[in-house]
Amino acid sequence: MSPPPGRLQRVSTPAPSPPAPGIKVATIAGVPVYIGRSWGILALIIVALIGPDLQPTLGGQAYLVAIGYALLLLIAVMVHEGAHALGARSFGFPVHRVVADLWGGHTALDVTRSTPGRSAIVAVVGPLSNLALAAVGYGIAPLFEPGIAHGLARIFGLLNLLLAGFNMLPGLPLDGGQIVESLVWKITGDRHRGRVIAGYCGIAVTLGVLYWFIARPVLAGQTPSMFSLGWALLIGWFLWQGARHAISAGQVGGALERVRVADVLTPVAPVRYDAALSELPGGAPPVVVDGTGMPLALVDPEALASVPRESAPHTPISAVSRPQPAGWVVEADPNAGVAALFAPMNAVGTGLLAITHQGRLIGVVTAASINASLDAHT
Repeated sequence: MSPPPGRLQRVSTPAPSPPAPGIKVATIAGVPVYIGRSWGILALIIVALIGPDLQPTLGGQAYLVAIGYALLLLIAVMVHEGAHALGARSFGFPVHRVVADLWGGHTALDVTRSTPGRSAIVAVVGPLSNLALAAVGYGIAPLFEPGIAHGLARIFGLLNLLLAGFNMLPGLPLDGGQIVESLVWKITGDRHRGRVIAGYCGIAVTLGVLYWFIARPVLAGQTPSMFSLGWALLIGWFLWQGARHAISAGQVGGALERVRVADVLTPVAPVRYDAALSELPGGAPPVVVDGTGMPLALVDPEALASVPRESAPHTPISAVSRPQPAGWVVEADPNAGVAALFAPMNAVGTGLLAITHQGRLIGVVTAASINASLDAHT
């Protein structure tokens, strides 16, 4: 399965680099491939659901064969996600990693500069790779005598057919949903609208899956098997979360295009670093600047409060200022979209930027002001 589309994250102070997502098993075209820590949970679920069904026929070998099913699924998922990665790399998109995990798998890639056509191609190559594996499975099955090996080969073919068909269902987070997103994007010119619509399609797909595997048998007077019930609930949870995620991401993305830098800008009062504390203006927050007017630091309220009033005329602003990290000054057009501030704000890590326009300080922007504006537009 493919992951939910990359979410547009709200601005926050970045955390330390996360640990590796699992055990690195390979590198393909420079892309690291991992087996995620949660994949073992998926394997246990497969063994627990399939083993008992096979035991009446295979006896003590049933659980070994069930483990074989889990490994065949791992191969199918790895090839599927690897196809996404190679498709993205062929268009020059950065691909960070491929991971097989509890939810099947995901490929972390950056398609922010994609087009509808290229996005659709990257999506469809995953299911196509499963169709190719299905042909391999069914092709080699006749080479084995009837038995476990023959059965596993046929199961491998069927498994890949199911993966290809399931992933082409028209709703995010599935590949078919990414194709719906690309189609709406192509027609309307609005990628975010495409993502929202494809997310709602994903909710419809989720309800359809739950109906087919749970409600339909119950309405027909049948009791769903533990296998069907377990898989339906697991897949339904994955689809529901991915669809809601896509809707939220599309709404936030659309909001970002409507919010300008000027909408989140707080006016400030520039104060030279060598001015006395007694010259601090009231009203707008002060920002310490150098002789050319470029921002250097902020006034530290605690340090300012510790200076006796009688010493204010003789104490320079620099004595109570708090220097800011490199990169906190950003040149930006007030009418530009606020999304341009995300990367520098996350890189600086303080949740605050000083904004200049044509070399002149015009204000500061905080993570809180951006998030508040996004809330008002979503």
